[in-house]
Amino acid sequence: MYTSIESVKIQYNNVPFMVTMNNSSVKITQEEIIEISETPFQLFHRGIPNPKTNRVWTDVLKKVLCEYLETILAGDVRLIQQQKDEMARTGKKLQYRKSYYDADFEIRVNELVRRAKEDSKWIDSILITVTSKLMDRNKLEKNNPDYIQSSMVKGALKPLKKLFKMTDVPIAWGKIDSLITDDNDVKDKSRGYELDELQKIDKFCDPMERVMIKLGASSGVRCGAYSLKWGHIFKVYQVQKDKFIWETNEVTETISENYPVVCRIIIVYADSNYEYFGLVTPEWLDDLEVYRETWINDTNQIPKDDDPLFKRAGPFVKELHYGGIRKRVEDVINASKVRKRIPNTKQKYNVPLFNGLRRFFNKQNKKALSKTSILASLIIKEYQLGHGGLVKLDRSYFKEQVEELVEEYLQTIPYVTINKEAIKQTELDKVIKEKSKLIKEKENAVSLSKRIDEQDTVIAEFKELLQDIRKKNLTD
Repeated sequence: MYTSIESVKIQYNNVPFMVTMNNSSVKITQEEIIEISETPFQLFHRGIPNPKTNRVWTDVLKKVLCEYLETILAGDVRLIQQQKDEMARTGKKLQYRKSYYDADFEIRVNELVRRAKEDSKWIDSILITVTSKLMDRNKLEKNNPDYIQSSMVKGALKPLKKLFKMTDVPIAWGKIDSLITDDNDVKDKSRGYELDELQKIDKFCDPMERVMIKLGASSGVRCGAYSLKWGHIFKVYQVQKDKFIWETNEVTETISENYPVVCRIIIVYADSNYEYFGLVTPEWLDDLEVYRETWINDTNQIPKDDDPLFKRAGPFVKELHYGGIRKRVEDVINASKVRKRIPNTKQKYNVPLFNGLRRFFNKQNKKALSKTSILASLIIKEYQLGHGGLVKLDRSYFKEQVEELVEEYLQTIPYVTINKEAIKQTELDKVIKEKSKLIKEKENAVSLSKRIDEQDTVIAEFKELLQDIRKKNLTD
């Protein structure tokens, strides 16, 4: 018996071709074979789908190829001269963090891969030399401005590993990785922010900076997740004791007018493989409304769903990227003087700039009492930080619903609220809620007592009737 055969149209790199298929095999004719024509540079970028990671790794790879290997790779002298001339004409200068010309970066990427495929010993020698020279800086005194941690050496090699993996260049990474040790690393002596420190920082913030600071403190998101859009933020309404609604298509006018907003959901790393739900406090919601008004005043328009939450100064809607966000946060925290530099280090502080907010959230979140089991609560709290759970299988076998995540977060809100007035309002709301609960319990108790009295009356009547029946039977 023969299986049915059909032709299926498939696309690879936007190039269509036909594949003949049957129920048990795939047959490809010689004419159907396509040649992969992507350059190493294009393959490198295709191997990093996350745009934020792509941008960071590209910058690291530029530094290695355009600075470390400036004289090793030929590059394109003509393009570099054009870049120099253009910078001289516009008055631009090389920056401290980017003290190299990169106009021929793509050419250098392709050249490196080509030479690596031609001579495996050459590329091994290059990688070993780069790693060794970077590790020499790790062995310097801690207060030396050129000192780096071993993690920075590993970070410099990550984009190279991705590049050679995507271009099928075999590298003996075990031999190279063995050169990296952490014997001379500065031990991490940092901590998270304290509540009183965040209250002090709050005094130095404008509306945008206040939203930035409290975003990390109330949700625990990483600094890379600050690239939110207005359409990634949703109000959460409590319509029943354990029922919450937040999706746009479910929030009707009746719900928005008659039910309380208990928090907000934010979509972290939206439209990526790392997407997850974050939660923010009602206090952040109030600050966001103030910032929204300044956003509207600057641009003379209401923010659309695809507009960036944080924008550059001025009337135009242009996204404020990580560097700009970091500068704004760093300025207000430095002005508050709540951080101190760790002695004998170059750029290490007792409180990390962004991670200190994440550590604050993690610490405060663990203080909140949970209605579920301790293990279930810990798993949910790990989800709130964007982690996969306590073990790898948690995400597959312990999937909490959004309602349960929200209910767990409601216990945390008093612990991650920053403003003193907001804290008192949260405490007042909690007391009012508890009072309402007690009144209801009292009403239920009165009702229950009345029912018990009624039941006692019925029981007494039955006992009396039963005695009459027994007496009658004895008489008969």
